[in-house]
This record gives sequence, structure tokens and C-alpha cells, in this order.
Amino acid sequence: MEKDISFTKYIKKNFLSALFNVVNAHLEKTSHDSLQDLEVRTVYIEDVPLMRLNFDVVVVAKLVMGENLFDFWLRISCTGDLEKRLEDFQVLSVSAYQGKPSYQKPLSDTLLPYLHRKQLDEVASGIIKQYYPEALLTNQVLDAMKFAQNLGLDIKMRKLSKAGTIFGETIFTDTKVEIYDKISDSMVEEEIKGGTILIDPSHYLTRNYGAVNNTIVHECVHWLLHRKAFTLARLFQPKMRFLRSSFSNKTTLDWIEWQANTLTPRLQMPLVPFKDKVIELQGVYHYLSGEQSNLIGEMIYVIDSLANFYHVSKMAAKIRLLDAGFEEARGIYKYVDGHYVQPYVFKRGVLSQTQTFAISLEGAIRQSATNKELQEKLETGNYLYVDSHFCLNDPKYLQTNKFGKLELTEYARHHMEECCLIFELVSQDKKTNTCFDEVLYRDANQEIRFEAHFINKKNVDEKYLIRNRVIELQKLAMSLPGSFSGTVEALIKWSELTLAKVEEQSLISERTLYRMRTDENYNVSLELILQLCIGLHLPPEISDILISRSSKRLGNMELHFLYRFLLNCCYTSTIFECNDILEAQGFSRLGKEN
Repeated sequence: MEKDISFTKYIKKNFLSALFNVVNAHLEKTSHDSLQDLEVRTVYIEDVPLMRLNFDVVVVAKLVMGENLFDFWLRISCTGDLEKRLEDFQVLSVSAYQGKPSYQKPLSDTLLPYLHRKQLDEVASGIIKQYYPEALLTNQVLDAMKFAQNLGLDIKMRKLSKAGTIFGETIFTDTKVEIYDKISDSMVEEEIKGGTILIDPSHYLTRNYGAVNNTIVHECVHWLLHRKAFTLARLFQPKMRFLRSSFSNKTTLDWIEWQANTLTPRLQMPLVPFKDKVIELQGVYHYLSGEQSNLIGEMIYVIDSLANFYHVSKMAAKIRLLDAGFEEARGIYKYVDGHYVQPYVFKRGVLSQTQTFAISLEGAIRQSATNKELQEKLETGNYLYVDSHFCLNDPKYLQTNKFGKLELTEYARHHMEECCLIFELVSQDKKTNTCFDEVLYRDANQEIRFEAHFINKKNVDEKYLIRNRVIELQKLAMSLPGSFSGTVEALIKWSELTLAKVEEQSLISERTLYRMRTDENYNVSLELILQLCIGLHLPPEISDILISRSSKRLGNMELHFLYRFLLNCCYTSTIFECNDILEAQGFSRLGKEN
């Protein structure tokens, strides 16, 4: 079990007697106290070159003075070679313990390096300077094969799984590896030497050259950062062969992958030359575009050019831009619910790293049902859910495209802070220590999921919208009769649509419409009312009036929350678009579609 993988535990098990003798000899020279027992409290570990470790063992010596027993805290500074199982263990000094030591490169108790986000570029630059220094001098593509060779690693092409879900594997020690054999359609064992990176060659075809480069560099990071953690794991589990199976604890695996995921693009795109390249590309874009220049076009051009230059994916280039401080890239090449969101930009400083304008449909529905502040905003009809955004319902920000679908105007996409609500991204796994990233560098089986929570950030001025809408809606509301059928008749007249058009837009037959308009005793269903509201594009305030005139009410069941969402945020959408939302959430479509 991983809970047993501990450097401290290994020291206790194998070197407690040696430490006792060292402390006893130290005390004989420095005091007349008698050592009765020794307890190892903790071990602080420092990373040093190759497989060596320097570490301080903090012990509590149980000393006898006369008839009294007291504790004496000591620090025992040691060194040893992990590859030799610390059999060359050596004590360097013994001194009184005066607090946690300050190491330049500390390691955890499982021998993982401690890396803070602010350190990543510095660490990456140090690695490049040592193993590929030319990449820091001029802007150039990091040759992944050459980088691996500079580390002393061998690259072999092997299919690691039939499904192709394992892109690469670092082999730390001589071992037998299961390889997929296409001829026999089975997994066969092959002896592979330590210091080898295995790459699935099919990814040259199924992905792209940049993705393969990324995989190689990713595995190189594992070799540089996680070799000692793997070696320690093997001391506890000698049959252990692969890094990915060394730790059963998800948090440890998360940290291992996070470190590889976040360092890989920094190695491929070192910070200083990368920024120089961005500035160069921005200049080229403005020269080529002239008066047609705009920030969205500029960011798309820069991302595309960076991806081509560094042989990385567009998303990798975008993420690196964000890491380097180019906030303008946040809204470019964004995908929500599996679809492409139209690119957008906003003022610097409006969003924190964990905030977003975009929210999934499921998240939008959930927040509209559970967040009271958001409910109050949506009930005004001032906001519509368009292209994964809650946007102000105003012609300045929303327009109908040539396909009849609502979309953000070009002005809105250049000024998102004026018109769209902001959400905070919160990790669904409360226990995870994985840093927040739009991580694209990950194994095919990994999932990092976040929920978007509404925050009432006063970034939008709604006053002018309220002024414009309230007067018109008040006039309409006051003109409506008290009966349900009379209200239906009045609203159809207000819409200025023919009955045939109302039938087409609401999927309600003319016969049913006639009964709804004339028969006050007609037992109309809630779904029919909803269809009419959507077909007439009624603002939420007017929908509420129509429902209140009937005998039906919206309750607290999940379907009714979804109905409220459609009435409040999608009332300008077509009945077919609303039905798509219902179906996507597992509910029946409204009306009968031909």
C-alpha cells in the first residue's frame, strides 16, 4: 500500500540502530548523560545530483540523568545513494535541532519535489540550461528526441495498449514490459532496459508530430523529477515496474502528473524567448492587418503561429500564453459542452485565474435553480443564455445571425466585461491538490472537472436596460385581462403573429390555440403554456402573468427548474432549440414535431 511508501519509515526500519550508535558516541563526547532510547520524529530531504540524497533525521533522544529521564532533540545530517539502497549511508554531523532546515531543492517523504507554480519557469529554465542550452539563446523548436538523448535516455517505438490509450511510458529500471503485438492480437512481454522511453508510434498518425514531441518531453520530466520517487517505491515493492502503478493514492498521482503536465510546455516554450516570439508575432499581425487589426484576430493569429512554430497544439500555445501573462488569450479556442465558443476578449484584470464568463448548460441550469442572486437577475429577463454565456438582452450585445440563431455581437465579444455574468470555477473533488489549470497535457484516462458558481460581481451596469424594458412591459402587463383565455388572446395579438405562425413557432395546433383563447374551462397543461410562452417569445415577467392566470404552477421538481430556465434565459430561442436543451437533460420534447 502507498501509505507504507515513506522515506522516514525506510530510515526507521533500516538505520535506527546506526543512528542510536552515532547519537550515543556524540553524547559520550559532549555530556555525561546516558542514552536510553532514540525516537525518529521526521526526516527532511534535499535533492542533489544523480541518485544521491542529503537528509536531516530529527530524533528525540531519551536521556537518563541521575534518576530523571528527559528528551533531547537532535538533528543528524546524513547522505546516501538511493540507487544503492542507501548502503553507503553516512552521518555528516550531529547537532541540536533548531527547526526545519532551509533546502534549495526539498523533497517530500515520498521523494517528490516540492514545486510551486511561481517556481515552474525557473525550474524549466534550469533544466533547459543544463540539457538543451541553445533553446535559451534563440527561438527554436525543442527537438524532443535530442533532448531525451541529452538526458541519456533511449527512445523506442512500441504499442503500449491495443486501444492506444497509453501514449508513452518511462522505464526506470531493467524490466519486462507488456507490448501489444498486432500479429497475434495480444500483449507480449519484452525486456526493456532502464533509461528508456517507450512511445506508441500510432500517435504519429492518430494525433500529430507535436503531440508525440509533447509525450516524449513529458516522459523526460518524469525521468528528471520522479526517478527517486519510483526508486523509493521499489524499495517497498520490489516487483514495481512502472511509475503510473507505483502509487495507489490519487493525490500523489495527481501531483506527479501535474508536475509533468505543467513543466512540459515550459520546456518546449521557455519563458524569455517565448515572450520575445509573442511580441514579434503581434508586430507581424499589425503590419499585415493594418486598419483591420483587432484583439481577437491578433490572438488567433498569435496562437496559430505559436502552435506552428513550436510544433505544439493550439491549446498548448494558448495555455502557455496564459502562463506567460497574456490574459487576452482566455476567450480564444474555448470549448464548452463539446462545442466551439465564439472567441472573445475583455479588459485586463476583470477575471481572476479561477473565474470565467463561459458556463456549461448543465451548470447554467443548476446555478439558475440553486443560486438566489442569479435567480433574481434571470427573472428580470435582462439576461439570455447564449453561446455558453449569460449575456445582457440588448441589441448592442445580441443579434440574430443568418441562420436565425441568437449570437453575441462583435462589440460584445470585444467587451465581455460590459455584458456577461462572471462565474467562479470550483473543483468538484474537494480533496484534490491539483493546481487549477486548463490542463490539456494529460493521459487519455484522466479527468479534471470543475463546476461554475455564480458570483455577484458588479461588472455590468443594468440600469439603462431596466429603464428601457420596464416601461414597455408595464404597459403590456396592465393591458392584460384577468382571465387565462383573455390573456392568451391578448398576447397573440400583441405578438402580431398569424395563428399559422403561432402554431409553427409553438407546435400548438390551431384547434388547441382556439380552445386556449376562447374556453376558460379548458384544462390546459403546463407544457402547452410553456410552448406558447416560447413560441411568442414572452419576457419572463409576462410568462409569469400567463401562468398565474391558469390553474398550473411551477414547482420545485427538477423538470420545473429546467422550465424556469427556458422561460427566463431562452425565451427568444425557438421551440426546437428549447427542445434540444430538454432532451440533452434527459426530458421529453415539447409538442409534436414533424
